[in-house]
Amino acid sequence: MSTFSVSRLALALAFGVTLTACSSTPPDRIPSDQKAPGTPSRPILSASEAQNFTTAHYFSSLTPGREPWQPSAIATPAQPDFVVGPAGTPGVTHTTIQAAVDAAIGTRTSRRQYIAILPGDYKGTVYIPAAPGSLTLYGTGANAIDVKIGLALDGVMSVADWRRTVNPGGKYMPGKPAWYMFDSCQNRRGAGIGMLCSAVFWSQNSGLQLKNLTIENNLGDSVDAGNHPAVALRSDGDKVQIDEVNILGRQNTFFVSNSGVQNRLQNDRQTRTLVTNSYIEGDVDMVVGRGAVVFDNSEFQVVNARTRQEAYVFAPATQANIPWGFLAINSQFNAAGSGVAQLGRSLDVDGNVNGQVVIRDSVINEGFNAAQPWADAAVSKRPFTGNTGVLDDNKQVQRNLNDVRFNRLWEYNNRGPGSRVVAEPAPSR
Repeated sequence: MSTFSVSRLALALAFGVTLTACSSTPPDRIPSDQKAPGTPSRPILSASEAQNFTTAHYFSSLTPGREPWQPSAIATPAQPDFVVGPAGTPGVTHTTIQAAVDAAIGTRTSRRQYIAILPGDYKGTVYIPAAPGSLTLYGTGANAIDVKIGLALDGVMSVADWRRTVNPGGKYMPGKPAWYMFDSCQNRRGAGIGMLCSAVFWSQNSGLQLKNLTIENNLGDSVDAGNHPAVALRSDGDKVQIDEVNILGRQNTFFVSNSGVQNRLQNDRQTRTLVTNSYIEGDVDMVVGRGAVVFDNSEFQVVNARTRQEAYVFAPATQANIPWGFLAINSQFNAAGSGVAQLGRSLDVDGNVNGQVVIRDSVINEGFNAAQPWADAAVSKRPFTGNTGVLDDNKQVQRNLNDVRFNRLWEYNNRGPGSRVVAEPAPSR
């Protein structure tokens, strides 16, 4: 399965170098000029406001009284429970990742199960169902690019075409753990399979851990600039950790959902995900969905050869009554060209959405539109309006950061040419 283009492979191989540069001290030493309150096009948090936007807050529980989730580093054992690799290789228990996942879930244990994956190209989908126990999948290569999981899936493909592509040889069958996931998609009604079922790697496993892997939707630039949802990684579970993982695609590369086993978005559940030291690539709505996700020391690369005139990193569908959506800290935002890409837009999938994002202490390159870093909402076309509040007698900003009259897309202490706060023209009299 040699499906990775030279340019994307080069980017992935540069992954380690990039992340070394993207530390808590960004390479651009010029002090940030982002001062609160910013402008209606680029609202900026004050230092006191920014204190609220930390990992602990994003990982708090919706249930009053429960302690926040406090993840620790992913540890891998000397002896995994299952090993995936070529047949005949010493220690290998399964030749496909899905078979190892099925075996791990089939143990019906609440103990964490570890699946080691030997270097290689693994073509096809991976579905991890909800289960009493959690799984850790990790690559054993020297770099994340050494283990590649990929397939070309398009949200506009017919259900029949999707079924043939995803389930060759009866990979998913009644009685197998992930059958309900496949079945929920093959029974969809409509012209296309849709974004929810376009994922190459789809997990509903709470406590899932992924490390040292590359996951790609290979659709890439083979399609036009129209609407082509093509998810590389979809996660519906709570307390999910992703470390040193390349997530590659174009539209909707990384989809974070709060869906249950019925494969429908829920209004009473907030999933939590930590992404560290990782690389995410795409063009339109690269990181999409609802849930609390923290990205730390990671790189976002906009590749908009397919779209040319538009590109968005974040597309949160955070419910308006939930204050925590996506948080990016100590990270890099890169885009080719000059001033084309935007940091994101709210995904207004229903009337109860007001997407929430904070980008802080990060570096934004010249490929982003400094004058209009945020776009109007998707679906509803609601115009972007940032809340600049008012200054009190002590010159302190006073505003409700969750005021539903405004968007909740914020920045703080970012650096780089794409982070400049551009003065807006005075209104005409």
